[in-house]
Amino acid sequence: MGAASSRPVTEPEPRPRTHDDLVREERAIHAAALAPEDVSACSTLFDRWLSCYALGRQLRNVYRYGEVDDCARYREDFKFCLTLRTLSEDARRRAWIERRADASAHERMGPRSSECVWTVREPVVPAEYVDKEYPPP
Repeated sequence: MGAASSRPVTEPEPRPRTHDDLVREERAIHAAALAPEDVSACSTLFDRWLSCYALGRQLRNVYRYGEVDDCARYREDFKFCLTLRTLSEDARRRAWIERRADASAHERMGPRSSECVWTVREPVVPAEYVDKEYPPP
């Protein structure tokens, strides 16, 4: 008969994902999603910060996470926007992409990440949305 092995073939363990790997993925995703004209204005970010304190939103946060949201991420986005006012439109976009990619990578590595439970698939970015400055990993 054949010399086939009865041992199951196991796939090699994937290497642990590092923060830098996740930032690289997130850069490509955010660059594809953020058109140059979609960089938020500071007034929009100020409105998001204030709306974070709305009663309904705070009740939802208490229901989901057991605590009131301190809205710090919205305040920090607004403050960051104020520091970018002197930059060109292209430099502002790059700064936003870097900031969002870093924040998303931190969320993905945190305790509330769905990646603690689910297996991550490779991100799919359609070719027409790929930014040549930030290619997918």
